[in-house]
Amino acid sequence: MPDKILVVDDSADTREMMAKLLELEAFTVVTAEDGRMGLRVADDELPDLIITDINMPNMSGIEMIKELRKQPWCQNVPIMAITAYGNGVAKDALAAGADRAATKPIQFNAVIVEIKELLADKLRDAAGRREPDPG
Repeated sequence: MPDKILVVDDSADTREMMAKLLELEAFTVVTAEDGRMGLRVADDELPDLIITDINMPNMSGIEMIKELRKQPWCQNVPIMAITAYGNGVAKDALAAGADRAATKPIQFNAVIVEIKELLADKLRDAAGRREPDPG
């Protein structure tokens, strides 16, 4: 089953473009238009990775990241924050609990590499936490 990625961005064009590009890479994609909706979709869909914009109405990406990190199911879900507001905001996203942060305009090929690395790290971490077979 393909990995599921949640894309949260208030720009419909950005959401649609990101979703199409991720689908071409064989990911399943769900989307949300702001942080508040992102929380609901994340709780319903339990994505394998979350990509979020930072500056959005209703709830910012940073607020959403903080709320997601309070959820037990989301403790090990990789989160990538994307911002047009430079490295200071990217650092704020990392401090809030994002695993990676990128500034716009993004290089999609580089983002795909980072997504694959984050998902591989998540898989390795999960394998390391498994109990050994007593058999």
